[in-house]
Amino acid sequence: MIHIPFQLHSIRSRMLSGFLFLTGLLVALAVFSVVMLDRTRKISDIHAEISQLQVYTLNLIKTDNDFFDVGTAHEAYFQTHQSPFLQRRDSLVKKIDYAFRLVTSQTLAEDYPVDDNLTAIDSTFRLYNDEFGQLEQLLFLRGFRDYGLEGSMRTHAHALENGTLGLDMVTLLSLRRNEKDFFLRHDTLYIRQFNTLANRARKQLLADSARFAQGLYELTQYQLRFNQLAGINQQIGLSSLTGMRATLNHLTGQLSQRYIALADESLQLSTAAILNIRVFYLVLMVGAVVFTVLSGFWISKRLSSPIARLSKLIHKALRHKRKQRINLELPHAATEINDLVRSFNQLMEQTNRQVSEIEEKSKLLKKRNKDLKKLNHELDSFLYSTAHDLRSPLSSLMGLLQLAERDNKQPEMAIYFGMMRTSIQRQEDFIQQIVSYSKNNKLTLQIEKIALEALLRDVLESHKYMPEAERILVWVDIREETPLFSDKNRLVTLFNNLISNAIRYADGQKEKQWIRITGRVTAEEAFIEFADNGIGIEPDHLHRIFDMFYRANLSSKGSGLGLFIFRETIQKLKGHVSVESRPKEGTKFTLRLPNHVATEHPQLPLESLTMKVAG
Repeated sequence: MIHIPFQLHSIRSRMLSGFLFLTGLLVALAVFSVVMLDRTRKISDIHAEISQLQVYTLNLIKTDNDFFDVGTAHEAYFQTHQSPFLQRRDSLVKKIDYAFRLVTSQTLAEDYPVDDNLTAIDSTFRLYNDEFGQLEQLLFLRGFRDYGLEGSMRTHAHALENGTLGLDMVTLLSLRRNEKDFFLRHDTLYIRQFNTLANRARKQLLADSARFAQGLYELTQYQLRFNQLAGINQQIGLSSLTGMRATLNHLTGQLSQRYIALADESLQLSTAAILNIRVFYLVLMVGAVVFTVLSGFWISKRLSSPIARLSKLIHKALRHKRKQRINLELPHAATEINDLVRSFNQLMEQTNRQVSEIEEKSKLLKKRNKDLKKLNHELDSFLYSTAHDLRSPLSSLMGLLQLAERDNKQPEMAIYFGMMRTSIQRQEDFIQQIVSYSKNNKLTLQIEKIALEALLRDVLESHKYMPEAERILVWVDIREETPLFSDKNRLVTLFNNLISNAIRYADGQKEKQWIRITGRVTAEEAFIEFADNGIGIEPDHLHRIFDMFYRANLSSKGSGLGLFIFRETIQKLKGHVSVESRPKEGTKFTLRLPNHVATEHPQLPLESLTMKVAG
């Protein structure tokens, strides 16, 4: 083993010192990265716990509604004062209490500033829970059929049907009718009418109280139970806008609003933490680049001279195709340079052997290239098959959603069905855009004669059922001096993207919303302008709207693929596009597409997209 002594000015020492410095820097950055990542992970965990807490609360509210709608109509509940809904509710309350304690402890430990919202939610939840308990006690006291006050009232009412108790059947039937009308219609007029009839009947029975003492007792108890039931119903609420039901609905709305505020605040904090990580890694990358540049300059300055001499000799040997070994010893050169000379000589000896090997491997490469083309073809087939298989369950989901909407009897579920419908449609659009992108890349241009204005009107017709489309005025003015020859399917893709975006991002606050399409077709090109008075695009986002998956803001309705596919399609057609936009004023896309008059089936190369960004 050859021992190489350590020298202060050798490549080895300089590289070692630089490596040690870089290692120390990387260790420090790694420790700081772990701390930052752990902080971000904990913030994400808190955000997830808050979302779980919201889910528990929504399940609790749904369980309470199910109890009011279903549980209070079962006699088993009034027999045992037990219900599966109440048992599930107790379990959810325990989970919510535990989640509150967990989230509160985590926010305090991580100094996560959402304490005010958590405290407000906890206070509102406790009020809601107390209000529910009182309402449940009233419902149990009210009873059902043969149980509770309702059962007692019916018992006394049925006792009065005995004709020997002195109450005539007409009066009793009138009392029962007012009783039932009140419970069905919730009108206090029937309470007054009931009591008027009952008091009149009592006077009649009091006239001969000794004979009709039992009837007087049953009538009195019947009237007492009815009034008690009426009072409980009024306390519970004769409608969703009165009584304890209104209070419970109000608290439910407060909980929903507070959870929305908490979720928004938590999302902002989580996003800020992720942004900090990105900034940190950006600074890290800049620092690494600067260090690399400085280190490279420092080392190259000391190595450039002997390496330059070695390079000249090597190039000279290569130009003259020398086969002999190079005997080169550079004075004051590092040991590594001499090792390089020896390595070069070995490399030259291996070159001849490798040339023959390359010829053999080139044949193998051709074969593998053929296999790769076949694999690409199979990959395209897989893409189309996968798109079809993905669409089938989405279509089934849409059908099931329509059935659920038709059978839905809970108005509050309509908003969730709408969200589900939007998500399914967005997924279908996303799959269609991926297939369109693949087709645009793989298929060659299919040139045919096109009536441009008629094609535009057909595309507009296909979008007239989009939401808000009927409120938008559309003008089309195309001067066709000569027929346009281009790829019809790709033109439809371009126009679909522009028109759907113009409708989707129309400014609903404007009284008049419009889209204006003008153009001119010459023998050289088609010049088309798409202008609208929609919400426009912020200048900071305008230069990135054609990037894949880029969306200008979180409220964007698309997948971020539409304008990317638009750009790829323009390139395939050898066209150009420029875009001008001002926020709150509108957007204008200007297209220039070549007219392939003398070409039947061209194979066109891709051409870069030019854009003009207006402030």
